[in-house]
Amino acid sequence: MAYNANSSYGQAVAMNLTQQTFGKTFIVQPTTYPNVDMITDIFQPDFNGVVRVYNTISAALAATTAGNGDTIIVAPGYTETITTAGGITIANSGVSIIGMGKGNLRPIITFTTAVAASLSITASNVTLQNLIFTCGINNQTAMVNVTAVTDVTIRNCYFNVATAGAVGASTVIKATGASDRLIVDSNTMIGVAGTTGTTSIGYVTYTTGSEIQITNNYMSGKATQLISNTATALRGFIDNNKLVVGTGTVAINLSAASTQFITNNRINVASGTTPVTAAAGFVAGNAFSNAAGVTASVVTW
Repeated sequence: MAYNANSSYGQAVAMNLTQQTFGKTFIVQPTTYPNVDMITDIFQPDFNGVVRVYNTISAALAATTAGNGDTIIVAPGYTETITTAGGITIANSGVSIIGMGKGNLRPIITFTTAVAASLSITASNVTLQNLIFTCGINNQTAMVNVTAVTDVTIRNCYFNVATAGAVGASTVIKATGASDRLIVDSNTMIGVAGTTGTTSIGYVTYTTGSEIQITNNYMSGKATQLISNTATALRGFIDNNKLVVGTGTVAINLSAASTQFITNNRINVASGTTPVTAAAGFVAGNAFSNAAGVTASVVTW
C-alpha cells in the first residue's frame, strides 16, 4: 500500500511527526521496524535529493543544517551501541533528537568497550528527549558530554547508570565550560547502590554557567554526590528532585561562589547531616533523611 504525506492516513502521520518545528524532520528507524515501508513512502527525499529517512542517528545528524531547527524522530525499537568518544556527536545547533515509544520500547543507546564512549553535544540549542541510555562498561567517563555550549535541554530520558557487577558510569551528564541555561528536567538516573563498580562523582556535573536548571529528576545510586558543580554558577535553580545517595553523605555539592536556588528537594543519604554544600546558595523548603525506614528522622530546612 502506498502512503502519501498529502492525504489520508499518510497525511495524519506526517502532521503528527512534524508539528511544532520550522526546520526539517528526519526519521531514524531500524530496518526491522514494522512500519518501515509506510514511513519511507510518506517521507520521500526532497526535490534537491536530501533523504529524510535513515537507519542511524549519526546519518540523520549529517543531513541536518545548523540553526535550522531540525528535528530527528527516532522510532520505537531502535538500538545503537557506542564504543568510542563522541560515537554520536551533535555538532549542528538547533537540532532536537526525540525518541518515540514508552517504557523499554523507547530508543536505547548502550555504551561499551571504551571508558570514553559517549554521546557528545558540541553545539548550542540542542534537545534530547525520551531516550534510554545504558552504561555497559565500568568507570565510563561520561554518558553525555556537553562541551562549552549553551541552551541544551535533556528531558524525560532514562539513564541506566550501573548494572549488577563491575559496571558503572563516573558521570552521567557532564557539562564542561560555560553551559548557560542548561536544562536537565524530568529524567530518571538509576544506579545500583551495592555494585562493585564505579562510585559516581556526580550524576549531573557542571562547571560554570548562568541560569542552569536541574528540576524534577529522580537520581539514585552509588555516588560521592549526585549533583556536582565545580566552578561558579550564577542564578538558576535545583528544584523538586528526588535524590537517593546509596553510599555517600552529600547529594548536592556546589562551588563556594555559586548562587543557585536549592528548593523543594527530597534527599536520602546513607549517613551524615549535611547533604547539601552551598556556601553562597539560597536553600529553602528541602527535606532529608540519613537512614531508611519509617523510623528514620527527617530534617527540613
